[in-house]
Amino acid sequence: MGVVRRRVPRLYLDRELAGDALSLDEREGHYLGHVLRLQRGDELVAFNGRGTERHARVASLRRRGGELELLGELAAQPESALDITLLQSLAKADAMDFIVQKATELGVRTILPVQTEFSVVRLDSERRERRLEHWQRIARSACEQSGRHRPPRIARPAPLAQSLDALPAAATRLVL
Repeated sequence: MGVVRRRVPRLYLDRELAGDALSLDEREGHYLGHVLRLQRGDELVAFNGRGTERHARVASLRRRGGELELLGELAAQPESALDITLLQSLAKADAMDFIVQKATELGVRTILPVQTEFSVVRLDSERRERRLEHWQRIARSACEQSGRHRPPRIARPAPLAQSLDALPAAATRLVL
């Protein structure tokens, strides 16, 4: 029988990963303890999407958070040399979530959700902000799962013409 290796879980933390220890908030502690089912002493990789990856160990998990012991720095996996921007017409919730997840896993650097004349989905300003935050969480989660280090930049949904004008002049445009 061969040795079964368990995949080392990854945790995105939107802050500096300096020092020897790091406090976790309630959501992060819940994710490690209840979703990933980690326990004290289990190892993981903490990354911040800004170039820092640290080997870490769960020091404690409590009802309101926890603490990680930060160990050595790791070399972050290189990002693709391709600077891919996806212009995506707004799709219904589940479909848009899936598109953001897969685009992140494939290495897309920027996602521009666009409102087109024939889009079924219409977002008011409040709902637009909530959807943007939701898509950003999905992109961070996709990075944790796929091993990618940096989540893509996701812009606020805008009209198609405005999004096209925001593209760099030198951008190669592939329309499918």
